[in-house]
Amino acid sequence: MFRLSMWNAWVMSLPFFVIGLFFLGLKKDVAKRMSDMTGYSARERAFTILASVAPYPFMIVTVWIPFTTTLPLLYLGISLYVIGMVLYTASLNAIIRTSSGELFARGPYRYTRNPLYVAATIVFMGICFATGNILLAGYLAVAVVPQHFMISAEERICKHRYGLVFEDYLKKVPRYLFTIRYPTREL
Repeated sequence: MFRLSMWNAWVMSLPFFVIGLFFLGLKKDVAKRMSDMTGYSARERAFTILASVAPYPFMIVTVWIPFTTTLPLLYLGISLYVIGMVLYTASLNAIIRTSSGELFARGPYRYTRNPLYVAATIVFMGICFATGNILLAGYLAVAVVPQHFMISAEERICKHRYGLVFEDYLKKVPRYLFTIRYPTREL
């Protein structure tokens, strides 16, 4: 089950890692901006650190995880992976093209306030399906929990930093992929 091979799932993890490093290397202040936890509570810092390191064990373990031989799972996984990587690359591109001090609101940020996190989750879901590995899927399910709390902290800081501009952005753009709107009853 866990065997080192040239064609294990690391071939999907490595491009994700390398593309991230490449884009962050294009504009040095981006990494600093993205890791700034000024104004975070101790609890928010803990969730942010946990969410930030969570992808690395996932990617490391893929070195030993083979792809599934169940073709529908493999094809679904590859499809999700490609969609996630396109969104991930577009999100990183939008980040490096945004001036320092300006709100991320272009490219995929017009459709979701957190396209980078959505993309990473889709990429990792793709890897889970492509391998058919329930342990990776379980790890991913647990790893997205601190990510949600990290996003809440980021949004609290953005409300303070960008004021009404961010409040307007919150009204127009969903946190993840869509906003659930509950019907209101007329009285």
